[in-house]
Amino acid sequence: MVVGPDGRQRTATAAAETWRSELDEIAPGRFAVMVRAVVTGARAAATGTFRARVRDARGGWIVVHAGRLVAGEDDGETVVTFGRASGAELLGVLLAAYGLTARERDVCHEVPAGLSTSDIAARLAISAHTVQDHLKSVFGKVGVRSRGELTAALLS
Repeated sequence: MVVGPDGRQRTATAAAETWRSELDEIAPGRFAVMVRAVVTGARAAATGTFRARVRDARGGWIVVHAGRLVAGEDDGETVVTFGRASGAELLGVLLAAYGLTARERDVCHEVPAGLSTSDIAARLAISAHTVQDHLKSVFGKVGVRSRGELTAALLS
């Protein structure tokens, strides 16, 4: 959808109207609030873009993205898009929810690719022993016993 400088919807696709129905099912007016929030974020951001993740009515996640139509134009039109969030898009949120340290999160980003301990160590410029220590800590925090279980827990 396209939002004008006055914050009002200029155009919207049928898909945008479907998103409106779905988000307003949770709470009437939720769609309009989300649109205003991401448009405001995009206008305030130096990059001219802003992303947010919100829950849908069935417990899934939706990614809402806004971007200024003309870069550097603070009061111009803004494009807003909606889409289902994939597991990979939510990985950072999930890792933070488990209380992982920044380095543990770095290691976890490499595990789903099936990299060996030495490959992860090389990519992160740490020792293989340190990778193993981080994995042991992650396994305890996430409640799994193997890399396969960790991958399943993070990407399901």
